[in-house]
Amino acid sequence: VLALARQQNKRVKVVGGGHSPSDIACTDGFMIHMGKMNRILQVDTEKKQVTVEAGILLADLNPQLDKHGLALSNLGAVSDVTAAGVIGSGTHNTGIKHGILATQVVALTLLTADSTILECSESHNARVFQAVRVHLGCLGVILTITLQCVPQFHLQETSFPSTLREVLDNLDSHLKKSEYFRFLWFPHSENVSVIYQDHTNKPPSSSSNWFWDYAIGFYLLEFLLWI
Repeated sequence: VLALARQQNKRVKVVGGGHSPSDIACTDGFMIHMGKMNRILQVDTEKKQVTVEAGILLADLNPQLDKHGLALSNLGAVSDVTAAGVIGSGTHNTGIKHGILATQVVALTLLTADSTILECSESHNARVFQAVRVHLGCLGVILTITLQCVPQFHLQETSFPSTLREVLDNLDSHLKKSEYFRFLWFPHSENVSVIYQDHTNKPPSSSSNWFWDYAIGFYLLEFLLWI
């Protein structure tokens, strides 16, 4: 693909899972979809690191990590995103102690426009490594990524209503009260939903309700939006 693009003087863009509404991957040149480069290449349980092909979805990676007693320390709101896409778009989760998802990358391989494959890490091509962790699809094609994991863990979620003014006035306090703090603001109102998530040793349980969460909250809502 790169050779053909050079012959025709066209650009090459890479698209990930297609979840982002941004048009950054759109091009009148060549588009590469990495969906079939989706294998787990190596799991190092001693270092707690996993090396994956760049097109793997986090939805497929997470269950495999679970089998090895590992997990990613931080995740975004959705998992139908590729490993390369989720770091390249600067995806974040939450919690003052955690960096964006790109900070979990300890090494990667990059295919540049001239077909050179660069091994990048803190000790190899360090300057390129720092740039390419949030690459925006502009620096080449990410082929593989090595992610730093943590031991598998469970979180207990607590949510409660508040107001936007209260949350903003006490933001430092909220950040210190919970490892994974976030809040959801309902625009054109003062209403806020505050969400705390913290490590727990309690067995997994859920108060979700299929009827309200999916039948009503998803399917009926989607149908009404379609109407």
